[in-house]
Amino acid sequence: MRKKSEQQLELGPLQRSVLEYIWVHAGCTVRDCLDALNGAGGRQYAYTTIQTIFDTLHRKRMVRRRRTKVAYHYTARQSRSGLLGERLRELLRRFGGEPAPVASSLVDALQDSDPEQLKALIDELKQRGHV
Repeated sequence: MRKKSEQQLELGPLQRSVLEYIWVHAGCTVRDCLDALNGAGGRQYAYTTIQTIFDTLHRKRMVRRRRTKVAYHYTARQSRSGLLGERLRELLRRFGGEPAPVASSLVDALQDSDPEQLKALIDELKQRGHV
């Protein structure tokens, strides 16, 4: 059985889309996000569906909300890179704190993609003094 903190970190595809929108449009409302998602030409969402996603992200402590006269305005609690770092630390804990399996999997995942991505990873490690 997974811990509650692990469940809180998990995001479904729509939650990720909404969080991506919030990162780009800090201070947005549910209506702002709904209009953008529905204007993208894909699936059309109901206001209540997106409102539930915002409430869930708030309950998971991933976003802050500030009430104005007519609506809540949302901002992310963490940057995209901050959330990624948190996820990677959790992944390391799952593997007993050993970074080698995680790093190896990352290299394997990048191996079949753009070689520039792997080069960028190596450059980042060099810049930080890890290589």
